[in-house]
Amino acid sequence: MIEITIPKLGLTMERAKLGRWEFSSGDAVKEGETILVIETDKVSFDMPAPSDGIIHPIVPEGITCAVEEIVGYLAKNREEYERIIEEHPFGEAEGTEKVETSQAGAVSQAGQPATMPPSSVGPKGRIKASPLARSMAATNNLALSAIAGSGPGGRVVRIDILRVLEEAPAIAGERVERPPQEISKGIAIKEISESIPIQGVRRVILDNMHQSLSQSAQLSLHTEACAEPLIALRERFSRDGEKVSFNAILVKISAMALRLHPRINASVEGDNIRVWRQVHIGVAMEANDALIVPVVRNPDIKTIREIDHEILELIQKTRENKLSLDDLANGTFTISNLGFADIDFFTPIIRPPESAILGVGRIIKKPSVRNDHVIPEARIGLSLTFDHRIIDGAPGARFLKTIKEMVEDPLLMIS
Repeated sequence: MIEITIPKLGLTMERAKLGRWEFSSGDAVKEGETILVIETDKVSFDMPAPSDGIIHPIVPEGITCAVEEIVGYLAKNREEYERIIEEHPFGEAEGTEKVETSQAGAVSQAGQPATMPPSSVGPKGRIKASPLARSMAATNNLALSAIAGSGPGGRVVRIDILRVLEEAPAIAGERVERPPQEISKGIAIKEISESIPIQGVRRVILDNMHQSLSQSAQLSLHTEACAEPLIALRERFSRDGEKVSFNAILVKISAMALRLHPRINASVEGDNIRVWRQVHIGVAMEANDALIVPVVRNPDIKTIREIDHEILELIQKTRENKLSLDDLANGTFTISNLGFADIDFFTPIIRPPESAILGVGRIIKKPSVRNDHVIPEARIGLSLTFDHRIIDGAPGARFLKTIKEMVEDPLLMIS
């Protein structure tokens, strides 16, 4: 028997929420298959099965658990599985009593008290059902106590829920597609096309953005720089066939500018302004329709190639959902690049508890005046948002000017 516990994904991690069980109790799993998705306040993590076996969850989805808390078991054979489910019924873990009670006292949609089929009743009157079946029943307003289970030991499983939904879609609350209603003259209506719960990573983003705007006085400055030297520098780095991203160069430029303007590399903690000795720059990325900001450590003492390799590793981790909390922690400044979307300028929002963020727009050819002549020139938009409570307008403007100067003359990074 193997205990399935909440792993510690970072030094600061204490708790995590069970986002989704990928298998039902009694299912056979293979080593390395994702059995559980857990959610912290920053990342989602796919937990792989430590070995082949038969899985038995004991904590429902949506429950928040402490690090190292047992949430399920992996049996090596069917005999051991049967022993586990008797010793550790689903919902016995801390925080699950409410789920069991609500399901046991459910009433059918027809208004009649739900009758409990003997085959689905476990020890102490518990309803035996897989986590997936419970979730499906709750979503479709079904009483588990009224459903006969066909799983091991009479458990209600996914196929039982599907059978009830097919037999009685009206009772299950199944959404029926209807043709658009004809709108009467002079009457405007609106119908819901989709309802998306605010939960998981989306809830974290919502809370963080609200905190950012409600707890700081944000001011944004915009400027434009000649991008020709930036393009030339990237081409020089790419001559040996290994391309370097613009983000890597911009991370290095920002790090060196922060060294010249250390008060920008700061946070508010209580009644103090903390100016950080280290420079750790977050690079905003999109992952599964969510905003993720992994952090490049100490780019001020790394080469541009080293920074580029680190960014590529973080991108790969983001795509594979393998970022750890340590990959996201302790940033001191952030860069958000929307050039890929043909955005010239925008107003980025500070990522708490940082005090500034650089927004980068697209590089585009524009008319420019040189020596009284109009010439085509590659230009790039730069936007700086900072917390005006602790950073005054002039120091913020000087910092953005330094970044502009380094973009136009990268040699300033080493001067």
